[in-house]
Amino acid sequence: MLITTCRRFKRNKRGVSNIIVVALSLVVILAIVSNIVLWNYEMTQLDYEKLKEEISIINVESVTTESPWFTAASEFTVSSGARTQGTYLDTQAVDTDFERFTETTSSGSGSTTFIKEESFEDDWPPKGWSVTLGSNWYIDSEQAYDGKFSAFFEGEGWGGGGASGYLTTPSMDCSDAESIDIDFWWFDQGLDSDDFELELFDGNKWISYRDLNSVEFWDGWHHYTETIKDGHYFVSDFQIRWYAKTVRDYEYAGVDLVTVNKNAGIASFSLGFSNSFDFDVSEYPLDSVQTVEIQLGYRASDVSDTWYLQAYNWASGSYSDSGFNITTGHNPTTGWDYYTVNMTDAWQNYVRSDGTINIRLVDQNPDATQTTVDIDFFGVKLKTDGTKFTFRNHAGLTAHIVSVWVIDSTGHERYDVNFFVNSAATKDYTKYGIVLPETDYTIKVVTERGNIAVYS
Repeated sequence: MLITTCRRFKRNKRGVSNIIVVALSLVVILAIVSNIVLWNYEMTQLDYEKLKEEISIINVESVTTESPWFTAASEFTVSSGARTQGTYLDTQAVDTDFERFTETTSSGSGSTTFIKEESFEDDWPPKGWSVTLGSNWYIDSEQAYDGKFSAFFEGEGWGGGGASGYLTTPSMDCSDAESIDIDFWWFDQGLDSDDFELELFDGNKWISYRDLNSVEFWDGWHHYTETIKDGHYFVSDFQIRWYAKTVRDYEYAGVDLVTVNKNAGIASFSLGFSNSFDFDVSEYPLDSVQTVEIQLGYRASDVSDTWYLQAYNWASGSYSDSGFNITTGHNPTTGWDYYTVNMTDAWQNYVRSDGTINIRLVDQNPDATQTTVDIDFFGVKLKTDGTKFTFRNHAGLTAHIVSVWVIDSTGHERYDVNFFVNSAATKDYTKYGIVLPETDYTIKVVTERGNIAVYS
């Protein structure tokens, strides 16, 4: 009995296993069938949408068009002057924000007076001056050209003897000088040649510059004036001294009313700054560019300045406006002004192969007035050849156009595009860089769903 029961249990166990296998097989078959049905539905839906999409090309024409404005993508580089307010971001749109630049001194400090009409009326020797210790230099009230006193030297001894001594000015910084003016009166009584010399210090040594008695040799007061233009004396410790040399009894030398100036050029203010402006040559091919336009929206505080827009000439390696339609610059009004120039057909000298254009604004005639310049807008745009397509979407689905083909007898060109036409809409699309053939041609456009429209 026990043996019979075990045999029946084994047979039932095998039956259950078979049922499980059959059930799992049915699940797998159901999943496969479901995926096939779903895939078939999706393919049917895609085919349906493809069948429902209907796009046509109504018109194709060559156009000359303008790109958007390309503005600065980084801070301006200041070559002279200073940036004092705002950032380059404030120059990207016409609004109430602006970037401010201010002129700074670019050259020269003007005229500087080191000694002004020194007539030896106060301290002896005057502050900063010196005389040879123990020499016969003193202030004298009997012989004075100006005021009550003068610097005087009295000789002594006869024959080969005589008295000597120096009267020396303070040190004067003439390192930036373009010229030095010397003006004084000197006295002669009984002096011989080489008795009274003017000497100059060149930073290393004293140089005998002039024998005063050889200039004028009669007794009395004489006026000496000279403008020194020899750069040998343009040093940071320039000095002058008068050398009374072996002056004997009854011989006298004197100096009065001394003035020394340096001229370091006219003090002038200037400003110049630049930036690069870039465009994508894959979007705007260079062979489709006709010209480049630069526009500046600015406000300047001084109407007497003339401002120039210039671009970097990649061939010559320098900034220039050669070939521009305007090369005379722009004069501001102190209000907001727009200064626009066109590179004409010279643009190829100023555009690098990667689409980079370096532009600067500069005042080429610095003056004595410090000017502030506010920049509200600074940008460039291209005038390019292109092709305008007019599309009509006849269906109820939005059409996504992804490529354009231009085909003629000599070849075919494919252009990637990314353009949507809403359902039941007519829309223009301009593609820069497509130049239509002069002979017969055919235009094909392809949508994302694979539909094709043809124009010929």
